[in-house]
Amino acid sequence: MDAYASGAGSLSKDVPYQGAMYNIVIPFGDSITQLGTNVQFSGWVNHLSQFFQRRMDVLNRGFNGYNTDYACNVAHLVLPRTKSLEYPTQDICPSRYLLPNFSPKVELLTICFGANDSMLAPGSKHVPLERFASNLRQLVHMVKDPESEYYSPDTRIVLITPPPVGDNMYKTFAEKAGAPEKRDSKVTKLYADAARDVAQELDVRCIDLWTAIEDKVKDYNATAETEANQFDGYDQYLSDGLHLSAKGNELLFELVQSLVTTTWPELMQ
Repeated sequence: MDAYASGAGSLSKDVPYQGAMYNIVIPFGDSITQLGTNVQFSGWVNHLSQFFQRRMDVLNRGFNGYNTDYACNVAHLVLPRTKSLEYPTQDICPSRYLLPNFSPKVELLTICFGANDSMLAPGSKHVPLERFASNLRQLVHMVKDPESEYYSPDTRIVLITPPPVGDNMYKTFAEKAGAPEKRDSKVTKLYADAARDVAQELDVRCIDLWTAIEDKVKDYNATAETEANQFDGYDQYLSDGLHLSAKGNELLFELVQSLVTTTWPELMQ
């Protein structure tokens, strides 16, 4: 019988927390992920949280303005260690202060970078294409390498490509904000291609958001009753030529949902 059941009213300070915790989903990325909890734009991470409610907790680890260089520098703060910390003596860390030697299991990790890496050089967030691919490999290896402190062989990893840039739309919004034009959709596509290649190389899943939005925009323009607007249809899926609109967020969620239900139905149990 535990302390509460016995009427003691409180647990002993020497007993570590033993309550049940859900396993977790970690969306890790730049502003495309951070804004995934934005209610105004029907954020895809919010939809994901509802999708997994009472099954897993979804922890948004999106960082506005981040590229893969920054991501590699903070990944150790995002991913839970899977190897217990050891203290040489109880004097350094008495038993009553020890946390349980486990963390909730990361069932699903999405990694979405590239929107800032693909900024045109010499932009402050620009990361050369080869280093971008190398950084993605490093992030995946942190989870898949048995020698890593963050090794989690059962974690399902999904690389998400950056979305396309709506060039005319981005230019308009950038000029209004007083920011120089630093992005080009043709360049962003190279980074989307690199993310797909890394996913294939490392045998992890990939969601091709770049192509999904491009296809939707083409369909919209082909069926629109009126002539294409000044933003060439990208305003249907992007809010400012770079970030996702409500329809863009809903599309990304649908892609993640479809991947989970068809590839990993056990996550729905």
